[in-house]
Amino acid sequence: MKFWIHMAVVSLVLLFLGLPAAHVCRLIGGNGVVGTGSANAQSEKVPSVMWEELQQLDLKTGKAPASLTKFDGTIIRVPGFVIPLEDNDQAVSEFLLVPYPMACIHVPAPPPNLIVHVKMDKGKKVAFDFYAPVWAQGRLKIQTTQNMYTDSSYFMTGLLVEPYKPEKKAP
Repeated sequence: MKFWIHMAVVSLVLLFLGLPAAHVCRLIGGNGVVGTGSANAQSEKVPSVMWEELQQLDLKTGKAPASLTKFDGTIIRVPGFVIPLEDNDQAVSEFLLVPYPMACIHVPAPPPNLIVHVKMDKGKKVAFDFYAPVWAQGRLKIQTTQNMYTDSSYFMTGLLVEPYKPEKKAP
């Protein structure tokens, strides 16, 4: 229940910041997590993994359904918001990808199965904005990692981070 209240507050903040209501509805879906999107032709060939799928990892047993384990070790993309793990206010090479803005900076953090720890390949730096959603693309590993804020159930070697753009619906 707390998650839903938190998502309602986040939605109001996004609207207050001037994000159009239609975009907020697409970005934060009916289940309270980041929705689907697309960026460029190269990214469209990479499978998109949504928070609904990542959330299927059982936190008590550590087991994931086959629909999720098929992505373990593969290159995927996940939409979300960047929480830096470095003291740089413009570009970072290591961050947490979370389903809503400013998660982990305040208490409580999302559960570990709603956090992807991303470390960019070869230390590449990516610009970020706490309130701007992105697509993070890279090789996903289902493994628990610890950081200064919380634990995460997923680790990604980041290859590409680009602005979030909604997917085009098939005709």
